[in-house]
Amino acid sequence: MNRFYRKYRSVGNWVNVFLMLSVLIPLLALSYYNHPSPADDFCYIDTVFKVGWLEAMNLYYTEWTGRYFGIFLNHSNPLLFHSIIGFKVLPIILLLTTVFSLYSLFRHLTPTLSRVAHIGFAGVVFFLYVIKMASMAEAFYWMAGFVTFTVPSVLTLFWIVIVLRWYRQDTQPAKILLGVLAAFLVFASMGSSEPNLLTMMLLIGAWWVYRLIYHRKVDGFMIAMLVAALFSAYVFFTAPGNDARIGTNPLGGNIPFSVISSFKKLAFLSFDWLFRTPLLFFSTAWLVVLSRLSTGARNYFSIPVWYAVLLFIGVLAAQLFPNYYGVGIEPAPRVINCVFFFFLIGWFYIVGVIFHYFKNRKIDYFHFTVTRYGALYAVLIISITLSFYRSANVRLIYSDLIRGTAAAFDKEMYNRYKTLETSKENTVYLPPIYSKPLSIFVDDDIKTNPDHWWNKCMAGYFGKGVIIMKDTKGGQQ
Repeated sequence: MNRFYRKYRSVGNWVNVFLMLSVLIPLLALSYYNHPSPADDFCYIDTVFKVGWLEAMNLYYTEWTGRYFGIFLNHSNPLLFHSIIGFKVLPIILLLTTVFSLYSLFRHLTPTLSRVAHIGFAGVVFFLYVIKMASMAEAFYWMAGFVTFTVPSVLTLFWIVIVLRWYRQDTQPAKILLGVLAAFLVFASMGSSEPNLLTMMLLIGAWWVYRLIYHRKVDGFMIAMLVAALFSAYVFFTAPGNDARIGTNPLGGNIPFSVISSFKKLAFLSFDWLFRTPLLFFSTAWLVVLSRLSTGARNYFSIPVWYAVLLFIGVLAAQLFPNYYGVGIEPAPRVINCVFFFFLIGWFYIVGVIFHYFKNRKIDYFHFTVTRYGALYAVLIISITLSFYRSANVRLIYSDLIRGTAAAFDKEMYNRYKTLETSKENTVYLPPIYSKPLSIFVDDDIKTNPDHWWNKCMAGYFGKGVIIMKDTKGGQQ
């Protein structure tokens, strides 16, 4: 049995890595065809060129949003340096950093497993994330979207890793360095978006309560994180621009409606993620791995089950809450991406906590014979194959590459830039984008109305008076 398990673990780890590569490689390839979006990307830099970098950020902070770190990143996008190439490089960095954050987290939670096992575990989560995420374009390619959701989500994982590392340090200089880094991650993550702000507040609050109740301890590091969180929340919520987002819908600001809607949405999404992906089968395989870990190796899973489950549900619902409370509408795909990301990580952690609870009480329902191993792996392979084949996201990323949609889009965008740069006219008519690789392109372009915000931003960036999309029926010349 042990020989069979070791053989499975060795082969299974590489299978997990292959699953990750099956979606990661095409996503990296699609980055080559990415471009700045007319939806916001040009607007930030057009404002910088008009009023200056610091004043542009202050303008957004006072008139539009309290997302101070998101404001900083958006106003520092590659267009600031007139670089289109930067928008092809950033998704690559983000994709690889996302995988690395998952690897780092699992390496610290299960330190006795091999590096290949940790990469494989990260690969499984990334694979599940891609095949069912709400929008790949908003997660990895549209900068205005990924700096306010994907980036802070990744920073939150790194914060958890730093916290785990801090308590294992023996030297004071190392603790100070990690403490400063952790405080910055709190500040950056909370300053990116409302869902991430609430997530970080709940994680810090839950950590405080757990340490106080079960360890009777309060240390300087905990106090520093709380101070950083309170300061970040103050900077966020005192922004004058927050008022611009609240009150645009009669249901905005309605707490009962927002709470009920958040939990209803979470229940609907959870059902979809649990029963329309191979997650449950991967969870069973995770139980097999956990059954081979010693009690000491499962130390980070030794918290009360009720506490872990409550935090899990609370974090996910809190990420949905701001949309209903702030503007009274359904969360955008980029918000759902964020919720799904934490759902996957939290789900595997909850499984570990439940397993540890029963194992410590000598209640062991996880006995696997060779036959059961074989049945599990056969079902898992079938489930993975079907999910991969049926995934709309997988079909989209491969079709955009193989059918040349992404390449055609890339060519159309460069032709658009050439027209804008070479035209001597103050008013420029641009054709619509016909090739739309929706894996990387958020379907929001300039309009036939020259007064539309996107038109004005692009016109300002390229130094034109007016930009108008040609009538799709050819009515404009």
